[in-house]
Amino acid sequence: MNFYFEAAKTLDRLDSKQGSIKGVLASLPEKNRKRTTALVIETLKCKVEGIIRILNHKVVLTDIIEEAKLLKEERKITSLNLALVLVHDLLLSGGIQAGDGPVKQAILRHKTRLHGELQKIKIKRGVKTDTELAQTADPRAARIPRHVRVNTLIWSTDEAVKSLMSQGFIVSDPFESEWVCLPNFTADTPLIPLLYATRTSFMRDKHIPDLLSFSPRVTFHDDPLYTAGKIILQDKASCFPATVLAPPANDNTFVIDATSAPGNKTSHLSALMKNKGKVSDFGAHNGSGIVNRLDHLLETEIEDDGDQEDRLKRLASFQVMMVKHAMRCEPIVYVEWLF
Repeated sequence: MNFYFEAAKTLDRLDSKQGSIKGVLASLPEKNRKRTTALVIETLKCKVEGIIRILNHKVVLTDIIEEAKLLKEERKITSLNLALVLVHDLLLSGGIQAGDGPVKQAILRHKTRLHGELQKIKIKRGVKTDTELAQTADPRAARIPRHVRVNTLIWSTDEAVKSLMSQGFIVSDPFESEWVCLPNFTADTPLIPLLYATRTSFMRDKHIPDLLSFSPRVTFHDDPLYTAGKIILQDKASCFPATVLAPPANDNTFVIDATSAPGNKTSHLSALMKNKGKVSDFGAHNGSGIVNRLDHLLETEIEDDGDQEDRLKRLASFQVMMVKHAMRCEPIVYVEWLF
């Protein structure tokens, strides 16, 4: 049960804006970090409701908890966020993963009512699955691919593609559903539907060599290719700097990476340089995750165009200052800054 209390405290910190999602999750105790992270992210996905009408910002799980009068009737449930993580697992994750106790029993006493309220919300919104309830308010989020960069210091992109295909993936647009003919079937065999394309398809990126695009629903955190370092989870935006710089792969090349946190660009430079030359790295955040950041899960209202434009202008001003400073150094052959 301590795990649920830790997840609830994490949500409390996020609600009080004590840091970004990534920053807060990184500060969690390592023992339960992976499990807590998964629960927090999934809870936030369900917590954020698509904005159906202006000023209608109610959230899925909160609606269920309020309708069931859970916090009013159960004093053991001391906060909304504790209720959120417990109700999430009860309704959407196969049950509460903790031993029996007063807190768990407080939730289970309302099990039937909670399931009933979940079904009511599904009917009201016209959805059939739990997954559909977790769609974010920003429709662009569902169209942002999950990008995977092949670590060419270990193997080639062609080898990576073959390995993924052996796992059942298909080389095609991950955002298009299609009917395909399974391997080893003849032309006379009727077409057989494979798994939905968003789950099985991937394609090579059109602009960044060695970058592969998948559906955002595909995860690799437990995949052997990821744990072995053969693939790197890296947003497309953060792949542009090293690609545009295109440092020569020779022993005389010296690159200064002034935006090396958390290190994906640095490793990308190393791959392009084929482990030759030198790379000096210094930590600084350049904003490359501005579109694909997790923090959209915390937003309770739509950011208007003015706010977004102001944020981009401030970022651009900072970039210009950094480039001008870099130009003072000698001898500099080329300065490049992208986000």
